[in-house]
Amino acid sequence: MKIELTAPMQKVMSPQLMQRLQRTLDEFPELQSYTLRIGLVMHSNVHGNADSRNMLIRLNTRARSGMSYFTIAHELTHLLQKPGLGTVPYGEIQCDIYTLARSSLFTDDMPTYLPGLSCKKRDWTHHAAAVRDLCIEAIEVRKLRRTYIAWLSQAIDEYFKFPS
Repeated sequence: MKIELTAPMQKVMSPQLMQRLQRTLDEFPELQSYTLRIGLVMHSNVHGNADSRNMLIRLNTRARSGMSYFTIAHELTHLLQKPGLGTVPYGEIQCDIYTLARSSLFTDDMPTYLPGLSCKKRDWTHHAAAVRDLCIEAIEVRKLRRTYIAWLSQAIDEYFKFPS
């Protein structure tokens, strides 16, 4: 995969961030034939954003969570949604589900859009594997019924009633 950095990103790119990008991209083989542009979130408090028409993601390097594997993977997952490759259902909740399901590497930061997460960010690591397992199961449920997000929300609610 070829990576192009925008001019603002070139100024702030660190070896650590480049390593995280490369490691995250290893989990996205379907993007290997594309040129990925990496930019910088300039004037915002968001962790990142994506432009799937142009195979561009932008990251907020000023925020610690903007450098997490989860955030990088979440933005790459947007490239798999329409109008990009269209292999992942469109939407932010869907993006969180498919990002977590893709790799345990992406459990390093708490998702933003997943419904029913009733834990504090500092407690996320205690619940990440269980929630990831539920996301994987939800994608299987989707093959049978389109109400998989409602199913997942209920499953997460149940889990947090009696977390292991």
